[in-house]
Formats: sequence, structure tokens, C-alpha cells
Amino acid sequence: MAHPDDAVVGLVNNSAGSAFPRARVVFWLGTATLTGAVIMGLELVSFRLYAPYLGYSIYVWGSMISVVMAALSAGYALGGWMADRSESDLPLYATVLASGLYQLVVVFGALALLRRLEGWGEFTGTVLATLLIFAPPMTALAITSPFVIRLLARAGRVGVTAGRVYALSTVGSIAGVLATTFLLIPRFGTRMTLIVLCVASVVLGAAGLAAFKRIALVGLLPLTIFALVPAPGLPIYEIWRAESVYNSVRVIRWGGYLWLALNQLRYSHTTRKERALWAGSYQDDYALGPLLVRGRRLLVLGMGAGASIIVTRAVAEDIQVDAVEIDPQVVEAAGLFFGIRSDPRWLRIHVADARPWLAQDSRTYDLVHVDLYHGGPYIPFYLATEEFFRLVRARLAADGLLIMNVYDLGKKRELLSATVATLQRVFATVAVLSRDDGNHILFASPQKRTLDSLRAALVGAGSDEKVGELARRAASRIAEIRSPEGAPVFTDDHAPIEELIRKTLVAPQP
Repeated sequence: MAHPDDAVVGLVNNSAGSAFPRARVVFWLGTATLTGAVIMGLELVSFRLYAPYLGYSIYVWGSMISVVMAALSAGYALGGWMADRSESDLPLYATVLASGLYQLVVVFGALALLRRLEGWGEFTGTVLATLLIFAPPMTALAITSPFVIRLLARAGRVGVTAGRVYALSTVGSIAGVLATTFLLIPRFGTRMTLIVLCVASVVLGAAGLAAFKRIALVGLLPLTIFALVPAPGLPIYEIWRAESVYNSVRVIRWGGYLWLALNQLRYSHTTRKERALWAGSYQDDYALGPLLVRGRRLLVLGMGAGASIIVTRAVAEDIQVDAVEIDPQVVEAAGLFFGIRSDPRWLRIHVADARPWLAQDSRTYDLVHVDLYHGGPYIPFYLATEEFFRLVRARLAADGLLIMNVYDLGKKRELLSATVATLQRVFATVAVLSRDDGNHILFASPQKRTLDSLRAALVGAGSDEKVGELARRAASRIAEIRSPEGAPVFTDDHAPIEELIRKTLVAPQP
């Protein structure tokens, strides 16, 4: 009796002259290419999917990659085992189809699982999430390369076949990285990217099973769920959401406040009280700058939605501002909801990475605000090193002032101490205003300034009642700070910032 798939697979005897239908060979090679693209797409989208719940740190990235590599290793081994025991490509495409159907479950169930894992930590939570969400479909897709190699090797030339399959799989991976990074996530968002990858897997699996029409049809039917089930709406407290190449950007309205959240919802990158100037957050303390330095030029590195600009303008109405923000979606949110838009009369917004922009800028500023965070409490390491602060110092007037926020809840204040030690390599004076919420406002000056002179400038400042209250509170709490002996200095070569931040989160101050 003839094998039911002979017409499709085209397997013949194993003589040296064996050959496969050219169309089927191309399809197998295309399968290796496409599955490589889907695997890399899933890997990239996982990092964005995890960010609101597990964080956006290198620990999340490293934990996720480790599990993915283990899943791929298992898939390669399983693929070789299956291929040696198969007479056709039916198991291959059935497995690819199963991967797509699992991804369908992921689209609708991943967020519920991530909410449950939110408090499990960057390592444990990430490992469990990856094992349950991405490891199964990636393992299934990873069987493709060894399976295709085995199918084609029956015609001889194993080395050439293996090289060709892995080359095409790698080309597919490159295409998957580029498409996911530059097209799918920024233009369509995380959920739609997952849907695209899911549909690609299901259609590929069903196409490979075309000879088995009933199986292929059953495999395609679940895709109708995307047409029948509406996309989930925003939570009642979330009024705007956007995906960029840098962040998942959200604007939250609750209890009379507006928050800008990047990636992790529990951390606000800008806090504004609706119909009020002052929000009571650490960003109010940036208004102290014009009381300590008489100047007309302000540089803001890490604009967010512009809270520090608004309060500074309340104290110094004639100040000229250059603001640098890397994420265009954050700039859009600032204009739509926080009233911060470029104005040729006083505000120029530059969409750029702060450090390269600073290296190219040649202007001098009286005040510099540094509030550079991404993905919750994490600071990009290269924006807190000695080299970075020397670059800031080169753009600061001789009597100017740098104001920087450091978020450190740790009992030992290790992150704060290391940041101060780094600043003291560059600036003559470093003082701190510590708040009860774990935010520490650092004031750094190129000139030597005594604590008494800082307090004197604050005590008698401001005719506005709120500004006066803010200044008096700061005068009573501002202190000189010296880092303890042995505190690390952050450099471009060695900056264990994420390790110190993680310590503050794992063991916060009681």
C-alpha cells in the first residue's frame, strides 16, 4: 500500500540518485528560515511582555535568555530524535502547528499568569514565566533544523545540507530580530506582535500538513478566535498607552493625579496633580535650583513628562530650557496630557539619548537636571559614571548646579554612596536632601559651597508661600554627604549599578 504522504513528501529510496521534489525542498528550507524568525521574535517580545510585571533589568533579560537557551537545546535534541524515527515530515509540521496553538493560549493567558508572578522576583518570576509561556512553543519550533537536516540528508551531502539549513535559520533569526524590533513592536505593540508570530506558526504548520486536509483545517480553525474576540480595552485608570522601541508608555489617572509610567506600573516617572502646580513628589524639589543658582539656562536630561520643568518655571519664569528625552512616545504623552510642548520662546525638546547629545552640545548651562531612569528604578549604567558626570561638568557654568535624583530604599544606602563617590570625583561640593519615600535629591557644584551658604540661600528664598515652605523644609534637611571608604566609583569600564539597585529592592529599609 502506498504511503498517504508520498505525493507530498516525495521520499524515494536512499540510493545516491535520490532526489526530492524541488518545491518540497524549498518549503523545508523556508520552514527552517521562518521558524528561526519566529523564535527570535518570541524572545524579543518576551522582554517587553515581562516589563510591567517583572521589571526591565539585565537580571530579567539574563534569566529569560537562560531558560530560552535551555528550551532550544531541548528542542534540538528532540528534533534529532524525532527525525530518526519518522518516515515523513508529518511530525515536524504537527509540532509546528502545536507550537502555534500554544502561542494562541499565550496571547490570551500570559497577562493573567504574569500578574500572579509579579511579586516572585526578577529571577524566580522570570524563570517560571519563561518556562510556562515561552519554553514550550520555542522547544517545539527548535525541532525544525535537525528535522529538516535529516529529511534532506537522505539524498546525501550531509555537511552541505546542515550548513545550508543552519545558515537559513540564522538568516531567519536576523529577519525576526529586525522585524520585531523596528516594525512589529513599535508600530503594532506587544499583543499584536504575539498574534502575528502565532498566526505565522499556525499557518506554517497547517501548510505543511496540506495533504492531511482535515488536520490542516482543524489547525486553522482556532485562528478565528482573533476575529471573534475583541482586543482587551485599557483599565479604567489607564487613559493612554503606546509602545516604542524603548518603552511601554502609559499615562495613569487616579485620585486627582496623573502619572507617567514606563514599563513598570508601580513606578512613576512623572507625577502631576491635576489642576495644581505641586504634586508633593520628589520632582517638586527641582524647583530649589533657581533659589541656589541665579541663572537663565536650564538643561534637563531625562525630561519624562516635564514635571521638573514646570516647577522650575514657577520659580524662574524667564528661564530658558533645553530638554533631552530619548523616547518620542514619552514626548507625545508630555504634550497630550502634561502640557509640555516645544515652544521657541523658552523650551526646546530634543529627542535623543542624553549622553551622545551632550557630547555634541557646546552650550553652557546654569542648571542641569538629571533624572534618567528606564523601566522603573533602574538607571542606564552609562548615565551615572564618572565619564558622564565629567561631560555634564564641561557644560555647566563655573557657578552652576547639577540636581540629580537617586532612588535608594536600601538600609545601607549603597547606591546613594556609590553615586556620591562618583560625583565627588568631579564636583567640589555634593549635598543631599533625603526624602521619606526613598528618593534622595543630590546637589553638586563645581565650586566649593558650605552647607551654611546653601541653607542661607534657601531660608530667605521665594515670595510664594508654597515655594517658601518647600525651601524651608529643604534648609532643615539638606546635609553634606561623604561616601564611606570603599564605596565603588562608577566608570564606563565598571558600573555595578543594577546590582546595587537590585539590593535596594530585595532588602529595603524597614
